[in-house]
Amino acid sequence: MAKASPQVKLPSPIKVLTKMLNKEVVARLKGGVAVKGVLTAYDGCMNLVLDNAAELDKSGEPLTRYGRIVVRGSQVIYISAVEVAP
Repeated sequence: MAKASPQVKLPSPIKVLTKMLNKEVVARLKGGVAVKGVLTAYDGCMNLVLDNAAELDKSGEPLTRYGRIVVRGSQVIYISAVEVAP
């Protein structure tokens, strides 16, 4: 019988979002849309509030600027923190 590989314990998505609060993030949405902004709030359904939000084009450049937006959690594929160079 094959030996089972050890299970990796992943952090809770809510804990990860808490660490991203008040930081710049990029959210990839269904339909191929990407938005970038400062994560100011979220809820248990992973609805997001982004300030200084902008829709990004394919190269990652701002296409349309919105200000404050609410992103429905069911539309989010993934969220990534934007790394700031020192």
